[in-house]
Amino acid sequence: MSDSPSGHLTQLLQHWTQGDQGALDRLVAEVYPELRVMASRYMRGGRSGTIQATMLVHDLYLRMLKQERAHFPNRRAFFGFASGAMRHILIDHVRTGQAKKRGDRRQRVPLTEDLQLTGASDTDLLDLHAALDELAAFDPRKAELVQLCAFLGCGRNEAAELLDISLATAKRDFRMARAWLAQRMGMAGADTGDAG
Repeated sequence: MSDSPSGHLTQLLQHWTQGDQGALDRLVAEVYPELRVMASRYMRGGRSGTIQATMLVHDLYLRMLKQERAHFPNRRAFFGFASGAMRHILIDHVRTGQAKKRGDRRQRVPLTEDLQLTGASDTDLLDLHAALDELAAFDPRKAELVQLCAFLGCGRNEAAELLDISLATAKRDFRMARAWLAQRMGMAGADTGDAG
């Protein structure tokens, strides 16, 4: 997710924001490999049966095309949009499949210590989606942090960089967000320690 020293990605985002559709094509060509890797990271947790990484990125591109008044002044805003769009694409896909069956309703936090999704069932994703909306209502930065990690596959360093916060702040936010999600999703005994 690096921007070149000249800020090439930021320039493309600004040109697209100003209505240059050619800039969108160049932007997509530039960020597609990174978005594909991020989507693949998400799929590693056993969710490949839900939706394929390529399909996820293509659906994201279609959502980008529909942005009439896109406002992405920098890469943070763009990757924030991308993580949110991927989250909603996945939730829409899950809801479509959820109409078929309602399995075990046990609640758990399907996140690793680094807030990466792991072994999340469709029900887990829907519960996490609802919990993130609640978290965003009173602490948008922590919700964005979880979204970047869980749905874009960012690690602590990447997420801290995108949010323009220190690694120490990111770690503290990780602990607090995971503890809040554990409590919200009925897992008071969940491990909320910090692995590093």
